[in-house]
Amino acid sequence: MTKLTLASLGLALALLGAACSGSDAHAGPVATDEASPSTVAVDERRPAPLSEFVMFDGSSATLADYEGRPLVVNFWASWCPSCVAEMAAAFKPAQQSVGDEVAFLGLNIQDDRADALRLVEETGVLFDLGDDPLGDLYLEFGGIGMPFTVLIDAEGRIVEQHNGPLTEAQLLDMIEEALAT
Repeated sequence: MTKLTLASLGLALALLGAACSGSDAHAGPVATDEASPSTVAVDERRPAPLSEFVMFDGSSATLADYEGRPLVVNFWASWCPSCVAEMAAAFKPAQQSVGDEVAFLGLNIQDDRADALRLVEETGVLFDLGDDPLGDLYLEFGGIGMPFTVLIDAEGRIVEQHNGPLTEAQLLDMIEEALAT
C-alpha cells in the first residue's frame, strides 16, 4: 500500500472510531487560565496551520486569509449525524448572532460533494465552505472526533479546539471568550 493510502485508511479508522461520538472533550492546548478553563492563555497560543485547501467555489484558500478577525472553523460531514444537527441548531444561529464580528468556515471532510451540498441547502448555512477531502488539515489540528471545531483569534492563533457537538450557547460562549482576549 502507498503512504497516502495508509494515511487515508488510518484517518478513516480514526474517524470511524470517534465519529459523532458526542464526546465533549477538548483537544489541543491545555487551558491555563482558571477564569476560563476551556480557553488557552493568550501568550500560549500557537499559530493555526497554513495548509492550503479548496473552497466549494473552486478557489484556493488558507486560514491566513481570515486573519484580522476571529475565525470559527468547523470540520463536518454529511455522514455524521451530530454534524448535521449542529449545523442548523448551533452554527447557523450563532453566525446570525455575532454578525460580521467573526468569520465562519466549514471544512467538509471525507464526504461526497453532492451529499455535502444537499446538507448545506437543507440547513441554510451561509458561511464559507471548503474541502478537506483526506482530512489533512483536520489531522494538523489534532482532531480526534466529529464534529470538530477550532476557534482562531484575529492574529491567526488557536484559542480553543473542541471535539464533539456544540450547542448554540456553547459556541457563543467560545466566541465571547475569544473576543474578550
